[in-house]
Amino acid sequence: MSLKGLAANTVTYTVFIQGYCLVGKPNVAQEMFNQMGSHNAPPDIRTYNVLLDGLCCYGKVEKLLMIFEYMRKREMDVSIVTYTIVIQGMCKVDKVEDAFDLFCSLFSKGMKPTVVTYTTMITRFCRRGLIHEADALFRKMKQDGFLPNERVY
Repeated sequence: MSLKGLAANTVTYTVFIQGYCLVGKPNVAQEMFNQMGSHNAPPDIRTYNVLLDGLCCYGKVEKLLMIFEYMRKREMDVSIVTYTIVIQGMCKVDKVEDAFDLFCSLFSKGMKPTVVTYTTMITRFCRRGLIHEADALFRKMKQDGFLPNERVY
């Protein structure tokens, strides 16, 4: 693109970051992410979510948590998608209590978990043998108007 005199924008970088994550190169994705600001293409929430999801998929949860903390300190407009990715990452490394604390904090922020958020927590509770907690969350999910899917069952 640069040889043709074209400048990459936020969307272009986000696509490349997602591509590098999809082919198993989250470190390259993070390098591209780090270059965005110096190329007049500031990351938006979608860019952050793509990077966080890539880091989560490859078990780079410490980096994921560092970036999430940075986002919160800067009071970025974090979406439920962002929270769900972080909760998934925490569950992936068995930080179930921290994940559930973050899950519970959603309500005080005026956010509602999605089916994916609920499923993530229910699945992790079951894998830890916390059947009562999983059942309570399952009931809460239904009470909040979400229909359980086959994964939850």
